[in-house]
Amino acid sequence: MLANETIEVNEKLNLHPMIQMLIHLGPMLTELFPDDVTVGISDTTTLRISIPGKKFSLGLEPGYRLTPGDGMFEAVQTGRPVRMAVPKDVFGVPLISSAIPLRDEQGTVIGAMAVGVNMERYEHLFSIASTLSTAVEQISATIQELASSTNVLSINMNDISAQSNEVRKSINNINHIANTVRDISNKSKILGLNASIEAARSSEFGKGFSIIAQEVRKLAADSKEQTDIIHETVHNIEQLIHSLTESVSAINQETDSQSVAAEQLASTIQELSQSANALAEYAQNIVSGTHQDN
Repeated sequence: MLANETIEVNEKLNLHPMIQMLIHLGPMLTELFPDDVTVGISDTTTLRISIPGKKFSLGLEPGYRLTPGDGMFEAVQTGRPVRMAVPKDVFGVPLISSAIPLRDEQGTVIGAMAVGVNMERYEHLFSIASTLSTAVEQISATIQELASSTNVLSINMNDISAQSNEVRKSINNINHIANTVRDISNKSKILGLNASIEAARSSEFGKGFSIIAQEVRKLAADSKEQTDIIHETVHNIEQLIHSLTESVSAINQETDSQSVAAEQLASTIQELSQSANALAEYAQNIVSGTHQDN
């Protein structure tokens, strides 16, 4: 039934003037709301007008008898405002229904008016807010893992640096030993040379001494050769240790920077997470019909 026809029918029912006035205003009431709404007006027993929303209708015709569980029925019976969330499977869209009792000059309940607000976009907002909140929590967890890994890497780099220092100490000891061997080699060379001179002076009696002198000089030459190899090897190791130390130092500096950046990012993510959770809670309150303006 069209709104104008409904108004004409109701004018013949001798309804209370307040209800008649609201019935006349009913088609305009929906324009007062920024949301997609439906408006219903009843007397104490019967729905008198139902203005559908832009995208939905409750499917209730004027003349519908109010029944227990209806918002307007409860408002008439209790004399108090009634607000309830209506799931999507009832009317095809999720609703927040608000009904208030209508009273005459003496305060007697003469009917009820109800407004049903289409909550689809708020549910969409809640879905987005929930997704955002979950995503932020996952990012926060990832950042914390990254910060933890960075700290572990920093500890490992410090351990490598300490071990490099120990290796450097060992290399110094090897150098000291090699220098000692070189001194012995030099002294053995001189000793072998002196022994050769003495063997030459002793003629036939110095042949055995000459053989010993040759072996001493050979030992001195071999010792010097091995000492040179040791020095060269140690030098190469020192260069590698130096490069490793510089690399560790650079990694430590980068790790420290990343650690600071991770902490700052974690703090920002935490603030974003709180905002996302607050948004999700706010949207949930709207969807469930429990939101109250401060």
